[in-house]
Amino acid sequence: MLDVQNLCKSFDKKPFLTELTFQVATGECLILLGRNGTGKTLLLNILATLVEPTSGSVSIDGIDAFANLKQVRSRIGYIPVAFEGYPELSVIDYLNFFAAAYKLDKRERSTAIGAVIELMDIEHLRDVKTGILSTGERQRLLFAKTFLHEPQLWLLDEPLTPLDPSGQVEMTELLEELQSLGKTVVIATNRLEDVSRLCGSDSQEGKSIGILNGGQFAVFKTFRELCEERGTADTEEIPSQNWFYKFFLEVTKL
Repeated sequence: MLDVQNLCKSFDKKPFLTELTFQVATGECLILLGRNGTGKTLLLNILATLVEPTSGSVSIDGIDAFANLKQVRSRIGYIPVAFEGYPELSVIDYLNFFAAAYKLDKRERSTAIGAVIELMDIEHLRDVKTGILSTGERQRLLFAKTFLHEPQLWLLDEPLTPLDPSGQVEMTELLEELQSLGKTVVIATNRLEDVSRLCGSDSQEGKSIGILNGGQFAVFKTFRELCEERGTADTEEIPSQNWFYKFFLEVTKL
């Protein structure tokens, strides 16, 4: 579904990403890890077609993304860390605004908006201005807005970071649901505890780990492959954060 070949990105002739080549199949999830400044958000921005690479290619559903921006952007749902503006709009007006931006037929908007409001359990927030929503409520609204145009590729920057513990559990379940719906998901995070949460013993299938270091992938493997190498596969326990923390230190040479 997502095919990246020899991707490079430089600023002022300084390389930030170098010769990245990887694929993420339909219904699979890639978790991007790395320290701050290693290029996780930059890579997401490139995959979202917001930043053009210096060289290399990005294909979505076999379509060259940067040669066919209009065609591929309808297939992409990007949720950044920062909440988008419009603080004076109510939740319902915010969703109506994006439904129109996504060019949903007027006759379909009410049904689509009602569906995402129910899905994200934000009915009680319909008339609340977005500027006074809590962090967790804003995250729910961003997901509701993104569901409106039913993208196939979901790009998520630190989706668990702003949430309280109960919100993290709910969001993890939602991310699992995206995969079960056949969506392709790319998640960027610098929190190692997110790996344990996202790759519990019941949810390891279809998940890969890409650790960025020095502009390249120090590791790009399925989570099950990593567990097998460490002798932790096929256990009933959620993968220990401790072993993965040690592994991360090893491959990034900190």
